[in-house]
Amino acid sequence: MKPLFVATIIGIAAAGAAMKSEAVSGFVADIYPKDSVRREALNLCALANPNFNRLDPAARDACYGHAFATLASTEPLVLTGRAPNQIDLGRAANLGNSPRNDVRVVQQSDGSPR
Repeated sequence: MKPLFVATIIGIAAAGAAMKSEAVSGFVADIYPKDSVRREALNLCALANPNFNRLDPAARDACYGHAFATLASTEPLVLTGRAPNQIDLGRAANLGNSPRNDVRVVQQSDGSPR
């Protein structure tokens, strides 16, 4: 049993070494790109269209075109409201992850529910 296991491991390692060619690694890099924008675009296309095929180069190019056109047409994010001050940040840090209606949080604060 042990020689069969060792032979299987050696076979898997040899197959992995043989598949490390440029064609296979380039194909995998196209399907799962390292660029986060392209990877996110492919993930969004796969979520939007259940029939989306990552293996099809035309479908990937259409997905990139659609995603980049959408990104270019969006307006920049505008933040509104007051900037947080150090006192509010300190109080929020002291509360931790407990829910707002927790009795311990209400007792440690001024006593009024938030």
